[in-house]
Amino acid sequence: MFEDITPESIKAAILAEAGESLETREGSFLDSMAGPAALEIWKVYQAMNAVVSIAFVDESSGGYLDLEGAKYGITRKPGTRARCAMTLTGTAGATVPAGTVFVTPGGLEFALTEAVVLTGSGDAGTAEAAEVGGAYNVEAGELSQMAATLPGLSSWSNGPAAGGTDPESDGALYERIHAYLSRPATSGNAYHYEQWALEVAGVGAARVFPLWNGAGTVKVVLVDGGMEPASAEIVAAVQAHIEAERPIGATVTVAAAAPLSINVTAAVTLDGSAPLSQVKTEFEAALDTYLMELAFSASTLRYNQVAYLLLSIPGVSDFTALTINGGTGNVSIGDEQVPVKGTVTLT
Repeated sequence: MFEDITPESIKAAILAEAGESLETREGSFLDSMAGPAALEIWKVYQAMNAVVSIAFVDESSGGYLDLEGAKYGITRKPGTRARCAMTLTGTAGATVPAGTVFVTPGGLEFALTEAVVLTGSGDAGTAEAAEVGGAYNVEAGELSQMAATLPGLSSWSNGPAAGGTDPESDGALYERIHAYLSRPATSGNAYHYEQWALEVAGVGAARVFPLWNGAGTVKVVLVDGGMEPASAEIVAAVQAHIEAERPIGATVTVAAAAPLSINVTAAVTLDGSAPLSQVKTEFEAALDTYLMELAFSASTLRYNQVAYLLLSIPGVSDFTALTINGGTGNVSIGDEQVPVKGTVTLT
C-alpha cells in the first residue's frame, strides 16, 4: 500500500522542506539528522500496511480474524478426534487396559478408550485418536502395530475410523463471520439453525429444511469438515447445542447427510511420463477436491468436469469408456445427499 514510500523519498521530502537557506548537502548536519528520522518514519508506514488487514478482515488476516470474530461471539472451532471400532483377541480373562496404544505404519496413534476383558473369541472395544485431525480417519486394518506388546493379546484389528476433523481454517472462520453479518439470523429462522449448527466443532456445512415434517418441525443435515457425512458424535453435539438455543415449541431433527458414492471407471492412454498408479492417486485427489466443492452447494455432478479432471492429470494423453456410477451422464445429488468418492478404476 505504501510501496512507493522509502527512507530515501522521506529524507528527500524533509530536506526539500528545509528551504534553500539551510545546508542540505550530504554530510551536513541537517542531512545527518534527516536520515535516521526518515528511517523511523518509514517503519511507521510499513506498520500501517497491517491496518488494512485489521480494519477489513479477510482469510489472510491471521490472528486479527479471531479478534474480529470475538466481537460477535464467534470463536475458531477446534478439531475433533477420530474413533474406530477395535476387535481384540487373546487369552480368556486377560485385560487390555484403557489407554493401550495402537499405531498405523505412518505413526498415527490411537488409544483404547475403555478396558476390555478378553473372552478369547474376539472382543469389541473403541479406540480414539491421540490428536485431532482428518488425517486420523484411517482405513480398516491400518492399526497394525502397538506402542508396546501386551501379554495375553495375540491379535487385533480396527474398523474404519471416522469423526476426525481439522481445526477450523482461516477461510472457514471468515465465511462464518461473513455469514453472521450478511444473513439475518434471528428468531429461530433457517439462518439461525444453520448458524447454531456451524458453531459446533467438526461441522463443515449444514443445510436446514424448515417445516420438513409439518408445522413446527425443522431438519438440519450435516457434513463434517471434510465435507463427508458427519459422525454420530458430531450429530449428537449439534442436536444438544440446538436444543439449548432453539425457540420453544420447535421439534428439531439433526441428521448426517446421506452419502452418494461416486464410482468412476475409465481406460486411460498414458504418455509415458507417469505410471498408472501415480495417475490414479492424483486423479483421486482431484476428484476428492471436486466432490468437496459440490457439498451442499450444487445439485448436479458434471460428467464433463470429471472428464476434464482426468485429462488434467500429468501423464494422461487421452481416455475412453469413462463412466460415473455406470453411466455417461451427469449425476443428480439429492437435497440431503453429499457426494463421496467410491471406487476409482483406471486401466
